[in-house]
Amino acid sequence: MKASLLGCACVMLMASQVERPSSAQDSAPDPSGRPATEAVTVHKPAFGNWGVAIQHLSRSVRPGDDFFTYVNEGWIKSTKVPPDSWDFGGFDELIRKNEPRIHSLIREARKAAAPPGDPRQQIGDLYAAFLDTARIEELGLSPIQAELNRILAIRTHEEAGRWMADPRSSSLVMINVYPDAGHTTRWLLHLDQVNPGQDLLGLPRDFYERMDGPIPGHRAAYVAYVAETLQRAGIDNPARRASDILALETKLAARQWNLEQLRDRKANYHLMTRGELAAYAPAFPWDAFLAARQVGDVKEVVLGTDTAVKAQAEIFGATPVDVWSSYLAFHWIRNQVDLLPSAFQTASFDFYERRLRGAKDQRPRELRALQFVNSSLGELVGKLYVERYFPQESLARASELFDYLRRAFAERLAEVDWMDDKTRAEAQAKLAAFRFKIGYPKVWRDYSTISIKRDDLVGSARRIREADWSRQRSRLSQRDRNLDSSWYQTPQTIDASFSVLLNAIELPAALLQPSFFDPYADPAVNFGSIGAIIGHEMGHGFDDQGALFDGQGRMRNWWTDYSSKHFKDRTAALVGQYSAFAPIEGLHLNGKQTLGENISDLTGVSIAYRAYRLYLRDHHGGSAPVLDGLSGDQRFFLSWGQTWRYIAPEDAIRYIIKTGYRPPAKYRVNSVVRNIDAWYDAFGVTLDQGLYLPPEARVRLW
Repeated sequence: MKASLLGCACVMLMASQVERPSSAQDSAPDPSGRPATEAVTVHKPAFGNWGVAIQHLSRSVRPGDDFFTYVNEGWIKSTKVPPDSWDFGGFDELIRKNEPRIHSLIREARKAAAPPGDPRQQIGDLYAAFLDTARIEELGLSPIQAELNRILAIRTHEEAGRWMADPRSSSLVMINVYPDAGHTTRWLLHLDQVNPGQDLLGLPRDFYERMDGPIPGHRAAYVAYVAETLQRAGIDNPARRASDILALETKLAARQWNLEQLRDRKANYHLMTRGELAAYAPAFPWDAFLAARQVGDVKEVVLGTDTAVKAQAEIFGATPVDVWSSYLAFHWIRNQVDLLPSAFQTASFDFYERRLRGAKDQRPRELRALQFVNSSLGELVGKLYVERYFPQESLARASELFDYLRRAFAERLAEVDWMDDKTRAEAQAKLAAFRFKIGYPKVWRDYSTISIKRDDLVGSARRIREADWSRQRSRLSQRDRNLDSSWYQTPQTIDASFSVLLNAIELPAALLQPSFFDPYADPAVNFGSIGAIIGHEMGHGFDDQGALFDGQGRMRNWWTDYSSKHFKDRTAALVGQYSAFAPIEGLHLNGKQTLGENISDLTGVSIAYRAYRLYLRDHHGGSAPVLDGLSGDQRFFLSWGQTWRYIAPEDAIRYIIKTGYRPPAKYRVNSVVRNIDAWYDAFGVTLDQGLYLPPEARVRLW
């Protein structure tokens, strides 16, 4: 869910000013963010005269042949991928331009004389510890050496399973606490194969058996990297251990679920008792594992990816203990590599970033310190961020924009011709129950009990991870969904998300910046960007997986057979549209794998466009002025295209197609607009143009 310019506050202070007469339009309430005032002095939008960089529009590509390139050709030609990145787009642009704000907060905290437990002490000391490379080099592996020795001394499978319970360890099972999809007023332990933060595997899943292109070379380089890491750590028989690790991970990879299976919500909900879990996958020491994770008293769990976990448990029992100790030792180092001497960090970067992802240069240590502190103490940094950089009027304007989108969605539901009244009533109830969480949590997390020391980087990181898990574990005693305090992103995150279990959208404060949200841009631009992004998240509540959940976050079938059939027919047509595209010769998009995102993109733009028309009706008599020769509808769609500006080498595009739930950015633009009638009218798209679809072939969902 789970990806620019100075934000609203800085624009208000720093943007150049232009003079124009005040008018009735100036004083109208404006969810786009423009101040509702009659002042004659206004600020200039971040892009161009009204919010889109029209100097980047192509002079040779027709909108109907390739809308993405038509909008972004100039930007694509003038932009280069930074040397420390694999790819680069509008979201990355804003992330990098937001970093100085976060960095300034962290730097100030480092200089502050604050008592232990004070937010500035914790932020500043963690930052200072990460930057103290002299001490890191002096300590060498000593901060983790005792743990490595214990791992290498493991003699039983039970000990290996117990070690996997450590929050810093790679493990056969990921462990989290989420609301129970069958009864969402309670929280349950969820187990499955996926752990993005600490991967079970050292390579992408499909790299273990593929023989095409550079993949065999990547495998050989991985073995060499593992051996070199173990040797550098002073561990004996590094070559044999590396070979054993590759063989083990190859077996595990073959048993894992693929991306289509992973996004199947029904398949990933297997409620069982502890006794049933032990009987289902008996080769793994569940009692020891759960007790070590301090949840030994739980009575029920939800097992996702159940057949994969069962197969991996069988591999666990059949694999010699010394192979597991090798595996755990290597990943113990890998998972903490940024806290170790530079030789370990450089080797990791050379393999993972330079070789696998094509990055040229490693980011400076100071920027990596920023990233580390921001990810480790996210909500603590976020509170400082909101206090300084998030004006409350942005919250009000985003709320008003959401109200327009909810109103537009309700209108669309009322007229959907493929849905019967029973299903329609359920859909309207779900829409009415949507929670819109804007900016930041109402209840901030308390970090004050976590001991963070400037001379103990590894220990501080360990205590943060333990506190993170303790916070999750405490939810097991909750008997409500705790909607207002349950945030999965920090306020300074450049992203948005939707939770089917909470039926809630999160829109972090940092996303409310240009080019996604510009308080001085034309309303069409904000509806076409942040409006479509919010609409996208609303769409996840009604995509092929979100539609399995009701307004209370419960997994239940609220669809009649009639409505379900028509919904599936339309989504099947969308699958076919996307799968017909081949960005690389011989490699087509997987429309089924990306279906949830595709539905949500189409929903987001469709609903945002309707909301924009509602806004015009309320404030401008139903019509928009022409600006720079462009109509309001044209500006709306240009904004959507600009939102997804993106450049990447072929390897990155290939990786996205094979391993992601989202299509490459070009197809997020082109595949959406070709299904919307208003786009054809706005740009005069005719049947001789490449993106043209006859009206009967256009997918109309929400």
